[in-house]
Amino acid sequence: MKRRYIIAASALALIGLATSACSNHNNEQAKKTDKLEKMTDKADKEAKEKSKTGSSNKFVGNTFKTKKGSIKIEKLTKVTLKNATPDGDIHYIIIDSSFTNKAKKGVTPEDFFMDNLKVEQKLAKSTHEVGGERSQFEDDLTPWKDKINAKLNKVDPDQTVQFAMSFQLDKDNGDKDIDTYLLQPWNSDTVDSYGKPLNIKVSATQTITVPKDDDSNTDDDY
Repeated sequence: MKRRYIIAASALALIGLATSACSNHNNEQAKKTDKLEKMTDKADKEAKEKSKTGSSNKFVGNTFKTKKGSIKIEKLTKVTLKNATPDGDIHYIIIDSSFTNKAKKGVTPEDFFMDNLKVEQKLAKSTHEVGGERSQFEDDLTPWKDKINAKLNKVDPDQTVQFAMSFQLDKDNGDKDIDTYLLQPWNSDTVDSYGKPLNIKVSATQTITVPKDDDSNTDDDY
């Protein structure tokens, strides 16, 4: 009798363990399903947000418009800095623009430009992105000194300023000496391009001779 009781108790314990294991398994499956659904919902939300951004941020003529501001592209100039380095000349493109801030807080024209637009060279069968770190030779672009400095200053809400973006062309990075460029809308956070780019051509060229450093010493008369 005692043996039967032990066997029955053991059987009940095994059934309990099996039920518990099954319950735990179902809970784990439910958690995985819930996690997958949340990931899917997040992906759908991001896709909708991206689509919404792509439709509201766009070029209208030569003006790039968003809900937080706009940039009007006015002129593209190709500049050569003579005597800039012992190795030779330095080449730039300069984009004259104006920026209107529609956000609720101050923002610099440079940040707004780089967050929303990237500059590409239009090649025969492809495009090539230009730009990178700020060049040490910007100070030598004297005709644009004030506009280049203006790109670094925060613009108050509902205000418009003139500014200029400068991009050094470096053949070691694959930059070419061409006259056709694209301003491609993009999201700098996701690194995704969207919408139609603005096709812009060089409208002027300019050569600036950089003064050489005078290392000679002169004796003072006493």
